Amino acid sequence: MFQIMRPIFTGLPIASVLIGLAGQPALLALPPALTAALVLLRDRLIRRRVGQGAWPSDGFARHVLVDDLGRLVCITLLGLPLFLLGDLLRQLLPQS
Repeated sequence: MFQIMRPIFTGLPIASVLIGLAGQPALLALPPALTAALVLLRDRLIRRRVGQGAWPSDGFARHVLVDDLGRLVCITLLGLPLFLLGDLLRQLLPQS
C-alpha cells in the first residue's frame, strides 16, 4: 500500500504538463482530486488495520495522512506552473 503513492506523486507533475499540452484547464483539478480520494481511502485502510490498537498506531496513521496531504498540496501547487508550461508548448508547436 505504501509503494503505490510514490509513482502517483511522481505522475502528478507529468499529468499537469500533459493537461497543458491538451489545452484542457478544466481537467487540472482531476488528478489531485483523485489522489486525495486515494489518500483518504488509504487512511481508512490503515485505521482499520490499526483497529483499537495503541495510541502510537493511531499517531502513525495520522502522520501518514498529514504527510500525504501536505505532499499533495505542494505537488498540486507545483503543477500550476507546469500546466502553463505545457500550454505554452502547445501554443508554440505547429498545428497540423
